[in-house]
Amino acid sequence: MILKSYIESEPNGYAPQIFCTYDQAKDFIENHSSRVIIIGPDGKKLHRALQLRKDGYALIMLSRAVLKSWRCEIGDFVEVEMLPDTSEFGMAFPEEFQVVLDQDPEADKAFRARKPGKQRGVLHYIDSGKTEATRIKRSLEMAERLKNNALYGEENHQ
Repeated sequence: MILKSYIESEPNGYAPQIFCTYDQAKDFIENHSSRVIIIGPDGKKLHRALQLRKDGYALIMLSRAVLKSWRCEIGDFVEVEMLPDTSEFGMAFPEEFQVVLDQDPEADKAFRARKPGKQRGVLHYIDSGKTEATRIKRSLEMAERLKNNALYGEENHQ
């Protein structure tokens, strides 16, 4: 599905987003899911959520980093391709984290026991590392935090 939209933001200028009609979004979600992959002007695949709002519209959140990659700004008109996200976790799975989980069954079990939103948060944090060394460091850190129930918002978080 091709989505054509202006890039807008909330009144405070934070959280760039693109919009979709409520009916289009509802139909897409009913036929697939709310997890989508969008392909923007730079040709890169981004895992995102298609969010239905009670006000009668739907949106996909972006980030300043995405706008920079797209060479776009708030107010620009963009055309993106929206595809169903059929990945297991609704996010890219960093290779570095997979290696850590393969070597640490306890961390793998702890990761898979988390709710999908927590899993995506961990994956996003690791995958957002710009270098392989950073992603390895974050993978090892997350494995330990998962085993110790020390993720943000968990009871044993310190």
